Amino acid sequence: MKLSKLSTIFITLILTFFVSSPSFAEEVAPETPTETSAPTPVETTPAYEPPAEAMNGVGGWAVVDPNTGIVHGVIVCTNDVCGPSGSWAGKLPGEYMGCTNCNLRFQTRATDDGNVAGYSGHSYDIDSSGNATIKNDGSVKWNEKEKNFTIKNSYSDSSKSKVTRTQTLIPEKTASDGRNLHTGIVDINTEYDSSTIAGQRVKGSTKQQNLEDKNSTINVEFPNWAEGKNLTYENPNLFVENIDSDVENDLKKDGFDTATNPDTELVEESEDVIFVKAIKALTENVKSFFSSLFGFRTEITLKN
Repeated sequence: MKLSKLSTIFITLILTFFVSSPSFAEEVAPETPTETSAPTPVETTPAYEPPAEAMNGVGGWAVVDPNTGIVHGVIVCTNDVCGPSGSWAGKLPGEYMGCTNCNLRFQTRATDDGNVAGYSGHSYDIDSSGNATIKNDGSVKWNEKEKNFTIKNSYSDSSKSKVTRTQTLIPEKTASDGRNLHTGIVDINTEYDSSTIAGQRVKGSTKQQNLEDKNSTINVEFPNWAEGKNLTYENPNLFVENIDSDVENDLKKDGFDTATNPDTELVEESEDVIFVKAIKALTENVKSFFSSLFGFRTEITLKN
């Protein structure tokens, strides 16, 4: 590796600083030298090298904050310009979407039709006058050590439940079929946390290897039911087919009358009736969510 002129000056200054000048002092007995342990090696991150796929013409290059790793946007570029050995030396000149001195990291391959797209954490705030302000929510980040991107976002569905999804984007795997950027999305963790109904909640989670993975395990938990009820299904089909009957059986095991239909009774609902209704409503919500996630929309009939 060749040292730059600045590096040479810097090293010379360090050496000069540590060269001791002679001095005169009264003679003292030499001290026995103490043993010192070798310094702990500092782990360093290798310099960025784009994957081979970045050499194939244009692609999406992420504009990355060097301190936080947050992706501020994605530009159409080539390795000859945006790469570390390119004319921009791996950094975007000037300011872009609120980021200055930004690194450039290859993110997505172009599709066969020449289209280039990418992932960044942009959202919009709209005021009372209808004016939109773009902001970055930090949901897309570059992992310098792993040389990939993390995408994490949260939202609420129609039942006001919170959904959190974390996934990894592998740049060299994007558009591997020539059409779909989603081929680069792997290690997808989805968590469902319902709103509260009569003091009860339901949580669900699943992990997919990629977006085409339809055989992931689904875990369902009712944390406030007794000491917590947990149900696990080896794949979405088993979940859809069995969640209702499994919940029904657990309610019966705990002594609840699941056949009660308070809508037709002119009496005040008991705590047991309220509890059963809450558990069944939450079951329907979590079933609807995961059915939609895995493409079983036509198999689910929602109750009014």
